[in-house]
Amino acid sequence: MNKSLIALTIASFITVSSCVKKPEPTPAPAPSSNEVHFNFENYFGNDELELNTVTYTTMNSEQINISMFNYWITNIVFIKADGTEYAEPESYRLLRGDKHATHHFHVPDVPAGTYTGMKFIIGVDVPRNTSGAQDGALDPAVNGDMYWSWATGYIQAKLEGTSPQSKAANNAVIYHIGGVEAGKETPRNVTLSFGTDMVVGTKAGSIKIKADAAKWFGPANPILIENVSSTTHGGSANSLKIADNYQSMFSILSVGNE
Repeated sequence: MNKSLIALTIASFITVSSCVKKPEPTPAPAPSSNEVHFNFENYFGNDELELNTVTYTTMNSEQINISMFNYWITNIVFIKADGTEYAEPESYRLLRGDKHATHHFHVPDVPAGTYTGMKFIIGVDVPRNTSGAQDGALDPAVNGDMYWSWATGYIQAKLEGTSPQSKAANNAVIYHIGGVEAGKETPRNVTLSFGTDMVVGTKAGSIKIKADAAKWFGPANPILIENVSSTTHGGSANSLKIADNYQSMFSILSVGNE
């Protein structure tokens, strides 16, 4: 075979080979679920909350230095764009103002999809307050300072500090909000719209939420420290007023992916 014929044969082989379509790689299956990451950031009005060091002014022109700010976040539900919902099972977390690690947590296995909002309870729902011994975060041996053994129920939220307007000893301010008696329940339902869609799937979702301690003092129910320096009785009139106030203390700072 002469050189020209060999060259022609090779060229023909290359041409034919180049025309053979290579099989497309099989795409990886889309994930059926992913995590949603939460970050709660505590504020007093427009300022990040600093415990023990900063004196804040309430909307009622009273001063307070806050030393404790704890609250339960429970029963988290994600709302899809089509109106369907996903509820996290066994959804109970205690956020402590002095422990930043508790302000960040992950909700696993959230179904893939587009979400427009969420719901949760500030406090522990009534059934879990009244169903006997609990475990996990609800175990009184773990978080006993947020549980009333004498009243058989959880403290939904706590705010403590000092104020020159307080008439209590050492100018103390002590708000321990609890109670689940019928008609005097202090857990509160919270619903938040994201404002922008959160897509969960190939990436985890991310939600940053503001918790504004200033809202404990109004405006729905103005709470004057001068008149109310302490409320630690389940379902008292002042506890119910504060519960109605803290229902509105949450707002969305940002929504996205991580």
